[in-house]
Amino acid sequence: MERVYEKYAWLLFLAVGLLWMVFGLVQVFSPDGLLETDAQLITGMSWNELKASSPVATDLVRFHYELMGLLKTSWSLFVLAITLTGYRKGEKWAWYTLWLAPLVLVWNAIFNVSFVGDVNRALQSIPIITVTLLGLLLPYRKFFPR
Repeated sequence: MERVYEKYAWLLFLAVGLLWMVFGLVQVFSPDGLLETDAQLITGMSWNELKASSPVATDLVRFHYELMGLLKTSWSLFVLAITLTGYRKGEKWAWYTLWLAPLVLVWNAIFNVSFVGDVNRALQSIPIITVTLLGLLLPYRKFFPR
């Protein structure tokens, strides 16, 4: 008999995918608020001061930031598609493939610590990494019965 946490663990990945989609779309369509905190953190200048000192460079940064938002949005579609098809049905390929989710989150946390120098962002990603790991480990017996 399938336990409740095995049966509905796919909802964790559904929530993660929808959350990623929201963050990606916000980053694509209104990145200025997000860029303000990054500019302060990295350069010590506000985003407006940075724009005034180098408008071409800030346009390039904004372009790359929006591209990262598109990447997050496409990644969320990837997670949602796998979750709603193979993972929900208990197919092993989907379980293995969704291990990419916590790996990407851990990589992002390491990137934020090493290149941006922001330990708080790495600490903020711990809850979502935990949720993705729970989404993978709770239904383990569904994918690999005894």
